[in-house]
Amino acid sequence: MEQSFFDADPILGILHRYPDAEWMYFISRPRCEKKLAERLSAQSIPVYLPMLEKVTEYSHRVYRRRTPMFPGYVFAATAPQGFDLRLISASLLRVNFLSPPLGELLMNDLRSVRKFELLSSEHKLVVKPEIVPGMPVEISRGVFKGESAVVRRRKNSETVIVNLRSLNMALELELPAEWCEAETP
Repeated sequence: MEQSFFDADPILGILHRYPDAEWMYFISRPRCEKKLAERLSAQSIPVYLPMLEKVTEYSHRVYRRRTPMFPGYVFAATAPQGFDLRLISASLLRVNFLSPPLGELLMNDLRSVRKFELLSSEHKLVVKPEIVPGMPVEISRGVFKGESAVVRRRKNSETVIVNLRSLNMALELELPAEWCEAETP
């Protein structure tokens, strides 16, 4: 992918410094990221909501949907009093204001995230490629959080099949790869 592809991207075009505004992040209510981003955008606030396409297959049908890359987070460039809280409060949990140096770091990180987002739309993305069969892992989320397991196989680029080690019988689980952390010996 050449540099001109990135140059033509409208979202990369909004990821820059604004006078009297800093990049900050908003934490939305569960599954309200898109609504929060729309409501901020309606107030003429530069907003970025990184998205990934998820592909799922059920009953021999392929379903594609776009989901937030960072569930619960919406990024925007505004001043502390630069938005109408009444218009966004239904989908908002918290606003995290950043100092100018941290706002600058966030903006630069968001530019990298956007490039990754663009590349992932054309290339296959593998979540945690270092998680391989036979690897001991600790489950970091869900009902089995804190349990030790061994990776049996990868189901696809986002999902792994693991066997729990703590039970005296074989229990195979299908988990998102992002829920697995490599165990340290």
